[in-house]
Amino acid sequence: MKPKLLLINPWIYDFAAYDLWSKPLGLLYLASFLRLFGFEIAFIDCLDKYDTPGDNKISAKIKTDGRGKYKREIIARPAVLNDIPRHYARYGIGENLFREKIKVHQDASAVLVTSIMTYWYPGVKRAVEIIREELPGKPVILGGIYASLLPDHAQKHIDPDYLITGPGEFKLINLLTEKLEFSIDRSILPKHLDDHPYPAFDLITHPDYLVIMTSRGCPYNCSFCAQKLISMPYTRRNPEDVVEEFNAHYKIFGLRDFAFYDDALFINRDEHIKIILQGLIDARLPLRLHSPNGLFARAIDDELAWLMLRSGFKTIRLSFETSNEARRKDMYSKVSNDDMIRAVDLLVKAGYRAGELESYVLMGLPGQSLEEIIASVIFVHNLGVQVKLASFSPIPGTKEFDKAVEAGLIDKEIDPLLTNKTIYPLRNKGLSYETYRKVRSFTQVLNDAAKRSLKIFDDKEIGPAIKSVLRSADV
Repeated sequence: MKPKLLLINPWIYDFAAYDLWSKPLGLLYLASFLRLFGFEIAFIDCLDKYDTPGDNKISAKIKTDGRGKYKREIIARPAVLNDIPRHYARYGIGENLFREKIKVHQDASAVLVTSIMTYWYPGVKRAVEIIREELPGKPVILGGIYASLLPDHAQKHIDPDYLITGPGEFKLINLLTEKLEFSIDRSILPKHLDDHPYPAFDLITHPDYLVIMTSRGCPYNCSFCAQKLISMPYTRRNPEDVVEEFNAHYKIFGLRDFAFYDDALFINRDEHIKIILQGLIDARLPLRLHSPNGLFARAIDDELAWLMLRSGFKTIRLSFETSNEARRKDMYSKVSNDDMIRAVDLLVKAGYRAGELESYVLMGLPGQSLEEIIASVIFVHNLGVQVKLASFSPIPGTKEFDKAVEAGLIDKEIDPLLTNKTIYPLRNKGLSYETYRKVRSFTQVLNDAAKRSLKIFDDKEIGPAIKSVLRSADV
């Protein structure tokens, strides 16, 4: 009989959560990797939007491309979050259903639990508590982003039997052989990314989109990003192999929506993404491509813009962060204001409407003024592009985290709950929760206009009047 491993994607505990093409890709890669060595794999996804006991109804609104709200249950806020005027919730399936699912895996040899955001650790903690109640004596192995960034915190608060940091495949094999004494044939270990089997998407009970990674890591060192702390050095896959994977998944699942999970999708564009997109065009696959991660505007040229449109690239989120050149230089950002203007112009010339494009703008950075946030929002809006406001969260190990510590905004040993993107910006003196709420409302008004190809601040009569109001208003 094959030894059995149970893999678990735990709940999200937060003020808000949304499925923006979110799948536990690392865990699914790990599942297919472990199958190579003869393990039977079971999988429980606490974030399954479709898993409703008793009937087949979907209790959360889901879009045709798979995005949608998770089911949620409002729970008590942790004491350190009591002053936040929002509901705190567990997102995903109910606890009783989770227990029922776990109980059928009494024959599992070990349980592997992943983790994502550091401030989501309460969901991981609760999942592990229930695992220990229902599967007493089974070793619990914890990995993922939270475990990699805060191993000491995870060891103390989650108390797994074993903890793995960074890329997990080879470390897990070592653990299974050396600590749990499984017999494994190391001669079949993959030597390159393209030697790894495809993610085990068959474990997803109701797939409505798929995700794909054409590279791992990132060659850049942005001050707010922890990619270099949690991933391997930047490594690209063979573009022809990526196209082959698209073809294989489409034939098996018949799904049109695919989301890229790369952090640096447009690096070496001529030798990589252009070949991939041309291959998809040649294969005549009726795909809808999405990129929830920010795309490098500087890398977009005429040919890439044309390939994006013809291959079915639908969701384009450009990485911009701020229009403030001094801050951008300090953040090691990859794009200038001129780069943004040029990229939008090229995409529009290729056939996109500017209002179909989106761009990330950060708010809540240490020392960031309200004026800088508004100026960045207006800059993007004046390009006709929708603004995706991203609240800053200081990630342990990054330069921005260290800056926040040095400025006295946070303690080095801060509870990760207090780095939540919903509340961290409140550390910025003089900017209240209500102020940030108004900024979001203001941005939504501009986005609604952009969708209708209206540029409010470009209007010679309306624009100056609104700017005058903004200068005098108590936002």
